[in-house]
Amino acid sequence: MDHEDTKEINESTRRTLKKWKTAVIVYGIFLFFFGPPIIIAVMAMPWSFNDLLNFFKMAYEDITTFPDSIIRYLIMCLLAFLFSLPRLIVIYLFIKALILNRKTAAKVIIYIFIVVIEISVIWCFYSYYLARARKPIIYLYPETRTEVNVKLEINGRLVTTYPAYDTEKGWKVTADPDGTLTDKNGRKYSYLYWEGDISLIPDLSKGYCVKGEDTAQFLESILGKLGLTDKEADDFITFWLPEMAGNKYNVISFQTTAYEEVASLKVNPKPDTVIRINMLWYASNSYVDIKPQDLNDVEHPERKGFTVVEWGGEEYKKGVFNILFK
Repeated sequence: MDHEDTKEINESTRRTLKKWKTAVIVYGIFLFFFGPPIIIAVMAMPWSFNDLLNFFKMAYEDITTFPDSIIRYLIMCLLAFLFSLPRLIVIYLFIKALILNRKTAAKVIIYIFIVVIEISVIWCFYSYYLARARKPIIYLYPETRTEVNVKLEINGRLVTTYPAYDTEKGWKVTADPDGTLTDKNGRKYSYLYWEGDISLIPDLSKGYCVKGEDTAQFLESILGKLGLTDKEADDFITFWLPEMAGNKYNVISFQTTAYEEVASLKVNPKPDTVIRINMLWYASNSYVDIKPQDLNDVEHPERKGFTVVEWGGEEYKKGVFNILFK
């Protein structure tokens, strides 16, 4: 093979490599703008075309409702791109090695290793946090003094409990009909308390938009319909009102069904009546036109026999993009 043939092959190889380099750059640009939502959609949603459409619809609603989500999204894109940059480089080096007939085994191993790390880290981000369940508290009202065991099963992790929660045995207390709880050491409590990070996927298609100054009155009227006594409603309102009363508007949606899917209660002996209320809310500077929620979906029956009551909630700040931002 003469010098001219060698030169022609080299030029052809360089053109091929240039095309592949361009393809990898275009792929990187695509990852920057569209990688995060596709990754989140694939990992957070079942494999269904309708579910994917609903995901992107929810993302659009988040961006229009929370304009600063655009900034968060761009930051997420940048982080995802920087995280993917080593993988893009390895892809190009792998293609280059194939074109130049070089040994590729080491590069293949490196590529697989980087991809595994990338997927693992993304999964950890997804699994770690979607929503902070704040002050779910549990009241126990047996008909007679009863030894009660309460266990939590959550899709997430517990952050704080009081009294201390045994991850294997749960809470074991003696409950009186008036709701007083006594532990094995004789210490008395009004309720069981826990807080944690849960993978709650909310539905904000229905709810209520309430002026901040009217929030207390609204909660007073609605919590009774949901099954709380005045005392329980007082506990609820005094916890949330300081964060809500000063806002121009509060958008409120009760997520009991979605909540129960990721945080279940096992109580022994089995209660006759269970009332669980979970409120998702966020502040808004303008009125949000939202379809009213049908309370028949969350309204609880009349209390009969051994009754267990739980209430808690989450402040919805960053929509579907809070996987990377607490």
